[in-house]
Amino acid sequence: MIEHWQRVLVFAAHPDDEIIGCGGTIARLTAAGRQVFVVTFCAGETGYSSPEERDTIAQRRLEEARECDRVLNITERVILGKPTQGVVNDRETYQQCVQLIRKYRPDVILTHWNEDKHRDHRAISALTDEARWKAYENVLADLGEPWYTPELYYYEVLELFPHPSLLIDISEFMTKKLRAMETQQSQFAVLPGIMSYIEALGMVRGYARGTRYAEAFLRSNLLPTFG
Repeated sequence: MIEHWQRVLVFAAHPDDEIIGCGGTIARLTAAGRQVFVVTFCAGETGYSSPEERDTIAQRRLEEARECDRVLNITERVILGKPTQGVVNDRETYQQCVQLIRKYRPDVILTHWNEDKHRDHRAISALTDEARWKAYENVLADLGEPWYTPELYYYEVLELFPHPSLLIDISEFMTKKLRAMETQQSQFAVLPGIMSYIEALGMVRGYARGTRYAEAFLRSNLLPTFG
């Protein structure tokens, strides 16, 4: 399945979400020469643990995102500049997602789960899942040529799937995933123990798959699979 993914589009709320959720898969794909595009909705300007960081955290997190891109060899990152804790499923943002899907023409979309407790994550899950459908319709011609993305999967951040539909072996790439997370130094006080969490979850998912480490995904059933 993953062998057919040549162009991958990842939607993430904040600069560290794609690392926690699917950083090992990104590393595996880019090591195989695949293209991975990341759309980050917010700069993460509320992710500070002391008042002194308030005015500088957004710029610092953007710099950390660039460091992550180098570690994971991300092809391109787009930052939409939406307010952290304020992403809404409105017409403008929805059409931006449609346009991005048509621009990058992915084989698969990876996005947030709609049962995540973070409001930005839930909003982005709904936006991108539906935008996948609308991008395929012959409408909104000024936003690009219609494009059907065959697959869409949700990834885990802090809420876990009770029954994942896909487990991807990242045993060879857990070290790189952890290196990517190490670029997010500003978040270590916000997410204490995050490095241990990432490795432990990778081991749990790996146990279910029969490998040392894995990442779990849940397939969207909003659209049918074309046979």
